[in-house]
This record gives sequence, C-alpha cells and structure tokens, in this order.
Amino acid sequence: MKHLSWRTVASLVAVAMLFGATAHAKLNKERGNIVSTNWNQMKMDIKDPKGRVGTWQVKRDCRVRFSDQKNKFPNPKLRDLKAPMYIHFQFEAGTDLIEDIEVKEVGYNADQGGPGAEQKAVVQSKDESKGQVALLLEPGGKKTFRVEPKAQLAGINKGDRVTVLIETKKGREVVTKITPEGGRAGAAGRRIRKP
Repeated sequence: MKHLSWRTVASLVAVAMLFGATAHAKLNKERGNIVSTNWNQMKMDIKDPKGRVGTWQVKRDCRVRFSDQKNKFPNPKLRDLKAPMYIHFQFEAGTDLIEDIEVKEVGYNADQGGPGAEQKAVVQSKDESKGQVALLLEPGGKKTFRVEPKAQLAGINKGDRVTVLIETKKGREVVTKITPEGGRAGAAGRRIRKP
C-alpha cells in the first residue's frame, strides 16, 4: 500500500468536511400562496401569511409533491405550480433558494383547469382574425396566447401596457380578460373572482 503525503490527506479531509457540511445544511421552512411563477428564470413570487410578497429562486431539481388533490397530479412537476396554490416550502438557511415544495391547498378544482392569474404585460403584436395576442409578460417573458372572446382585441394596440387574466382551458393557457392600463376591460371581458 502506498503512503499518502500529508498534503493529500489534508486535502481529502477538507473535501470530506465540506461535503458533509453541504449535505447536512439546515433547511428552513416557510409557507404562503403562489402569486406568480417564471420558469424561464426559475423564480416564484409567494405571499406569506402576513400579506408580504417575496421573490424566491427555485432549484431546477426541486422536489414537488401534492397533499391536496394528489390523484390529479400523479407526476408532480414545477410547471404544475400556479396561483393561488397554498404551499409549504423548504430552503437552505441563508439563501432564498427553494429545494422542496408541498402543495397543501390547490385552491381550485384541478379537473376544470386553473382559476386564472392576473399578470401585467406589454402587447407585442396581435392577430384579430386568429384571436391571438403576443405579450411580454412581467415577469415571464414573451408568449403568444389565444384570446377568448377575441372581440377583446379591438382597441388594443402594439406597445399598450395591459393586465391580462390567464386561465387554463383544456390544458392550454388562454387570455380571458384584457384590461388596458388605467382603462376598463376589453369588450366582453369578464371580472376575475377574488378568492
């Protein structure tokens, strides 16, 4: 058996201690309602029980599980998470990086899609004949949506700042209300129900 130099032994001990400290880092726990998600930037806005909204980073390999309506989310993943779900989450002490999320209350019947989430956006383009609008979501990046009913696109122009209600219908996100900044809802727009 070869003899190891004291430098090699010291290096191995240091690596083992560092790995041990990382593997056993203390996880803190928090809870709150999801306000919005941005999976391009791996961020979530969460409202705590005192009504304060904070932005949290989320690990790409974050563990996700549902204790409410578990049978409707057989393979839970980050993209299943949306407003207004009530979650318990864990993050490493001293960071804002979420490592584990448990959905305690979904907040709507998952069989019928989502209840909708309002988001601010800037109109990038629209196609009234197809009933589509391209938006720069704040946060969320650029995305194109079907608009139902499409009559809401009348009077909306490129560059307009708007608030949109995004709902999930038959597995697709759809804009069901467009409200120009400082204005009223577009034609045939409907009001969002507050939980």
